[in-house]
Amino acid sequence: MRITKKYLSVIFLLCLAAIRLPAQKNSMLYRPFRSHLQKGAIKDFLDEINMRSGIQVEYASVSFPPGKIVSLNNDVLTLGALLQQVLAGEKVKAIEKNDKIILIPSDVPLADDALLPLYSFFGIIGEEGSLEPLHDAVIYEPSTRKATVTNVHGYFSLQLPEGRHLLEVTYAGYKSRQVEITLHWDLRSDVFMTRKEDIPEVIVSAADEVKKNGTDKILPGQYSAYNNILGENDVLRSLFILPGVINATDATNGLLVRGGEQDGNLFLLDGNPVFNPTHMLGALSIVNKTSMRSMQLFKNDFPSRYGGRLSSVIDVNTKDGNMEKWGGEANLNFLAGSFTVEGPLKKNKTAVMLSFRHSMFTSVLDLFQKDFDNNFYDIQFKCTHLLDKNNKLMLNLYSGIDNLNLQISNNNLNNRQRWGNRIASLGWTHLLSSNAFITTTLSTSNYYNLAGFIYTNYDDSTGQPIARRSFNTYSSLAHYAARTQLEMRMTNAVKLNFGGEFAYTRIKPFESKIDSTIAIDPASFQSSTPLPFKEVTLYSEMDLAINKHFLLRPGIHFSKYRFRDYQFTSIQPRLYAVYKLSATGQIYASYSRMTQYLHLLTNPSLGINSDTWVPSTGLLDPEDSRSLDLGYTFKKKDISFTLGGYWKKMYNVTNYTEGKSFFINTDSTWEQNVQTGKGWSYGMEFMGEKSGRKLNVHIAYTLSWSWRKFDQINQGKKFPFKYDRRHNLNVAVTYKADKTKDISLLWMIASGDLFTLPEKIYPDFDNAQQISSPNDLLKSYRFIYHFGGINDYRTRPYHRLDLSASYHPPRKKRFGFNWTAGVYNVYGSPGQYSYGLEGSLHSKSLVIIMKNQLFNITPYLSTTVDF
Repeated sequence: MRITKKYLSVIFLLCLAAIRLPAQKNSMLYRPFRSHLQKGAIKDFLDEINMRSGIQVEYASVSFPPGKIVSLNNDVLTLGALLQQVLAGEKVKAIEKNDKIILIPSDVPLADDALLPLYSFFGIIGEEGSLEPLHDAVIYEPSTRKATVTNVHGYFSLQLPEGRHLLEVTYAGYKSRQVEITLHWDLRSDVFMTRKEDIPEVIVSAADEVKKNGTDKILPGQYSAYNNILGENDVLRSLFILPGVINATDATNGLLVRGGEQDGNLFLLDGNPVFNPTHMLGALSIVNKTSMRSMQLFKNDFPSRYGGRLSSVIDVNTKDGNMEKWGGEANLNFLAGSFTVEGPLKKNKTAVMLSFRHSMFTSVLDLFQKDFDNNFYDIQFKCTHLLDKNNKLMLNLYSGIDNLNLQISNNNLNNRQRWGNRIASLGWTHLLSSNAFITTTLSTSNYYNLAGFIYTNYDDSTGQPIARRSFNTYSSLAHYAARTQLEMRMTNAVKLNFGGEFAYTRIKPFESKIDSTIAIDPASFQSSTPLPFKEVTLYSEMDLAINKHFLLRPGIHFSKYRFRDYQFTSIQPRLYAVYKLSATGQIYASYSRMTQYLHLLTNPSLGINSDTWVPSTGLLDPEDSRSLDLGYTFKKKDISFTLGGYWKKMYNVTNYTEGKSFFINTDSTWEQNVQTGKGWSYGMEFMGEKSGRKLNVHIAYTLSWSWRKFDQINQGKKFPFKYDRRHNLNVAVTYKADKTKDISLLWMIASGDLFTLPEKIYPDFDNAQQISSPNDLLKSYRFIYHFGGINDYRTRPYHRLDLSASYHPPRKKRFGFNWTAGVYNVYGSPGQYSYGLEGSLHSKSLVIIMKNQLFNITPYLSTTVDF
C-alpha cells in the first residue's frame, strides 16, 4: 500500500505539471507583431522590436556579423516567428525573464523551430461519402517528424510550429491524403479519406512512432477468411487465432484469456458492458460484422479507463451511420440471415443504422448435427445527430435472445437454455477546444439466463425409472451507469486522460424450482431478494513521450464499492513502457493491477450455460490480479512478429464448495456454497504475419501454464486449471488467385483440457440385500468411487481444419457481391475440448467418457451483397 500511495503521488504530480503546460501560449514569443522592415541587419530588427512591440530584447552579450543582411518572407505574424528568421543560423539562445527576452551566446546554432510559436492543427478524420469516423488514422508531418493518431471518434490534435506544413494522412484500407496548411493560430480542418478497392491485409502505422499500446486491433475485413463459421463471419472468432486466447465450448462465452476464468473478460459494445456476448453457447458472437467499425482486445496492457475484470477487455465500436447516402449489406448462409442498412434522415446532420440477424435453415444443419436445436436473433439501432461541428449525440439500442434445446429424442426435451441481452445508451461527444475532447454516456445493460434440465428418479429396489422431473433456474442482472472522460493533448509529447463513472447494479441470482416440465416463462419463478451494489470509479493516465524512442504511460484506477453494509476500496496502478530499438524493432513492458467485484458461478450439476452472477460481499471478497508483461515486436515491410512472456497472479478466484452446487432459494446462506482461492498463470506467446497481394500467412503459438489452489480442494494442494492447455497453435493461410478469387485454410491444434476421474471403482456390498459378488450385475448395488488428485486426466489434443473459397466478382454499379463456400471441421475432429461422464446400467454408476460435438463435418455456402 505504501508503494501504491507513492505511485499515486507521482501520477498526481505528473498530471499537475502537464495541466500547466498550456501556459506556454502566454509566452512573449506568441505576441502578434509585423515588422515594417523587409530586409536589414540583425541589430535593425532587434531595435525595431524594442521600439514598437512593448517588449524588450536584450542582446548586449551577443555579437552579430555586422554585414549580414536578413530578408523576411510574408508569413511572419508573431514575435517568435520574426526572431526565428532574424536569428537563423546564429549561435544564440533566447530565454524569457522578468518580462524580457534575453539573448545569450550558445555553442550550437539556433534550432530551426526553437523560437517559433506552436499551434494546434486539429479536427476529425472520417470516411469520404459517409463521414464515418476513422479510429487510429495517422497524421504525420515529415519535416518535423511529428505524428499523432485519432481516437475512437476520429478526433486528432497535433502541435506544429508556426508556418506552412505538408502533412500525410494514412489509414489501413484507404488512399493516403496530403494536406497543406499554414499555421498562424490554432486551425481546425476535418479530413475525409477514400476507401481502396483492392488492398492486401496490412495495417498502416506512423513512420517514426513507437507502439502506443499493447492492444490487438481488428478491423471488419481483417482475418475475415478465418473467422467464418458455417458462412457467418464472426469478428469475435478472430480473437481465437491470437496467442493467449482459447475457445472453450462449455464456457458461457467460449472465450478464456491467459489462464483466467470466463467471467474475467469485459465485453463492451459501444462502451456498454454485455454480460453474455454470444449466441449458440459461444459459437457465435452478438456482433454483426456488417455493423462493426472496429474491435480492440486488451490482455496485457490495460489503460486506466478500464476496470472490473481480471483477464481482458474486448472493446467493440459500431458504425455511426452514413451521413450522406443510403446503403447497406445483407448476408445469407446456413446459420443465419442478416442485414444492415444505414443512411441520413437529414443529410450531414442526422444518420441512422439498423442491423438485424436471425438464425435459419435449422433443418439443413440437422443433416450434420443431431440433437441440437438453436434459434437466436439480435437487432441493433443507432442514431447519430450532429448538433454542430463540435457536438454529437448518439442513441444506441440493442436486443438479442437465444433459445437452445439439447438432446431431443422421441419428442422428449432433456435440456433447455434461454438467455438474452438488452442495452440502451445515450452518448454525447464535445470538442471542447483544439486540445480537449469530452465524452459522456448514460447507459443501461440487462441480462437474463433461464436454464432447465430433465432428470430421472429410479426405484432403489428395481433400478427402473419411476419419474421424470425438471430442475429450473432463472437469474437476471440490471446495470445502470453514467460516465464521462476528458482527453487533453497538452503537447505532442504529453496526453492526459481522466474521467469517472458511477454504476448501480441489481442482481436476482438464484430463483430455482423443481417441476414436472421445463419452465419457459420467467414470470413463473418465485421472487428472491435482490443483490444490489454501487461502484464509483475515478481514473487518470498520461501518455508521456520522453523522446522519439521512449514512451511511458503511467496510470491509476480508483474504485469504491458498496454492497449493503460491506464496502471495499481499490487502488489499481497501471504502467506501460515501450522503447524503440531501431526502425524495425521495439521492446515493451507493462504492469497492471485489476479488481473484479462480480463473480460468475458455474453450476456443475446443470450442464452447459448454467451460470449465475453474484456480487462481492463480506464473506466473498473481490477478485484481484497482478500481471507483468515483457516482449519484443518486429516489423519490416510485409513481415511482422511479436514475441513476449507474461506472468499473472490471481486472488479470490471462486469455486463451489465440495458437496454443494446450485442455489435453491436460500437467500441468506448462498455464500456458504462458494469458496475462494488463488490462481496463477505464466507463459510465452508468439505471433507472426506475412502480408502480400497474393499470399497472407498468420501463425500464433502459446506455451502456457495455469494453476489453482483452494484450501478445501485437493487437500489444499495446487492443481492445474481445467483449461490449462500447454500448447496452442493456429496457422491461417490465404491465397489470392486473382482480384476475384481466394482460398483460405485454418488449422489449429491444442493440448486437451483437464478433468477429474475416479482412480478406483468398487461395488458397495450390502449383505442385508444379499449383494456379495461383483460378478452378478443383475443385482441392484451401487458403485463407490475413489478420487485421487484434481484434474489429473487430460483429454486428447484437439485439432481442426477449416477450408473456404470466396468469389467476389467486379462490382456492378451500386451492388457488390461475395460468394463463399467451405467446409467446417474437414476431417470430423471430435468435440472441441468438451468431454462428459454418463451413468449406465440403470442405477449402476459405470463411468463412460463421451466426446461431445457441436458441429461435425459441415459444408456451408454463404452469399453477401452490399449496396
